Amino acid sequence: MKHRPSVRDVAALAGTSTAVVSYVLNNGPRPVSDDARRRVEAAIETLGYRPNRLARGLRTKRTSTIGLVIPDLARPFFAQLAAAIEDAALQRNQHLFISATRFSPDRELSQLQALLDAPVDGVILAPTHWHTRPVAVLASAEVPYVITHHHSDDITTVVVDDRLAGLEATMHLLEHGHQHIACLTGPIVGSPIQARTAGFREAFAAASHPVEEDLIVSCGYEQLANSAYLATRDLLERRPDVTAICTTTDEHGLGVVRAAHDAGREIGTQLALITIDGTVQSGYLTPPMTVVRAPFAALGTATVDQLLRQINGDAPVPVKPLPGSFIRRRSCGCPASV
Repeated sequence: MKHRPSVRDVAALAGTSTAVVSYVLNNGPRPVSDDARRRVEAAIETLGYRPNRLARGLRTKRTSTIGLVIPDLARPFFAQLAAAIEDAALQRNQHLFISATRFSPDRELSQLQALLDAPVDGVILAPTHWHTRPVAVLASAEVPYVITHHHSDDITTVVVDDRLAGLEATMHLLEHGHQHIACLTGPIVGSPIQARTAGFREAFAAASHPVEEDLIVSCGYEQLANSAYLATRDLLERRPDVTAICTTTDEHGLGVVRAAHDAGREIGTQLALITIDGTVQSGYLTPPMTVVRAPFAALGTATVDQLLRQINGDAPVPVKPLPGSFIRRRSCGCPASV
C-alpha cells in the first residue's frame, strides 16, 4: 500500500464498516463486540494505521491538541513544569505541542502565532516577561488560553503562591537565629521572583526585624547561576557577617554554592542556604538543599483543567495560588536530611 492507510482500508481488512472502526478508535459511542474489536485492532497493526488528526479536526473542529509556550526547556524549573503539563494533558487524552522562547519576546510572539496556525484547541503560556502583546495576540485569535507562572488579576492564571514561598523560607532562617540574611532576586518587575522577594520582606516585618537593603541583590536573568555566583562572591567579601542566604530560584542557589566554596564557607554550617523551586537537582547537591518545592504536578493538572474547561465552553473558575512544600535538608543548618 503506497498511500497512507485510511479508515476505509482498516474496515476493508477487518471486514467491518467504517463506523465500527470509528467506535474502536474512539472507544464509543456505541459498543463493539470483542471479535470485531480484535479484527479492527489487528488490521490497524497490520496496516500501520494512524488517525489523521488534522482531518478529524476539520470535521469536529477539535484536534485534541494544545500548545505550550515556555521560556526555556534547558532550565530545570521550566523542564519540570513542561513535563507536569504534558503528563496532565496525556492523562486527559490531549496531545501537547511545546515551544521555547529562550526569553525573547519576539520569539515568543512568533511561537504563539505558529501554534495558532497549527491549529490547536487552546494555548498555555508561561510568559517570557509580563507584557500585554502575547495576551493581545491570544485574545484576538479567540482561542482559549491560560497563563501560568505569572499572576494577573485580569485574566485566567494558574500559579504557585510565590509570596508565601519567600515568606516561609525566610521565616525558617529567622527562626534559626540569623541576623544578617541576604536575598538573591532578579530585575523582572511582576515576576515570580519579585513575589518571592516580597515574601522575604514580609517575613522581616512579621519578625519586627529591619530589612538590610544592601543584602537584597538583583542578579541578571540570562546567565542566572553565573550572575548569582558573582553576586554572592561580592556579597561575602563586603558583608562577611552574612550568615544566611535565601535565593528566589534553585539556579541562584547553584551560584551561591560555588561562591561559598571559593570563600571557604561551608554551606549548612558556616552559611545557611534555602532555595525556592525545589527541582529534582536540589536534593543531589552537597549538602542537599533545603527548598520550598513548587507543586509541579498540581500546577500542571490545574493549568490543563482550566484550559479544557474553556475549550469545552465552560467559564473558567478562579484558582487560588498553589502553596509549595517546605523540604528541610542540611543546607539551612537543620541536622537531618529529608
